Amino acid sequence: MELWKQLLSDDVGLLSIITITVTTIIVSTCIAIFIKKTHDDK
Repeated sequence: MELWKQLLSDDVGLLSIITITVTTIIVSTCIAIFIKKTHDDK
């Protein structure tokens, strides 16, 4: 828990969490679009 407190109290920690979250959302969206496109072609 101490590591989470240090991570969330620092600006760099917050930015890294935001970056990881946004990147995960974008990659998940791209994968979903890719899967939909491949199923539409068949």
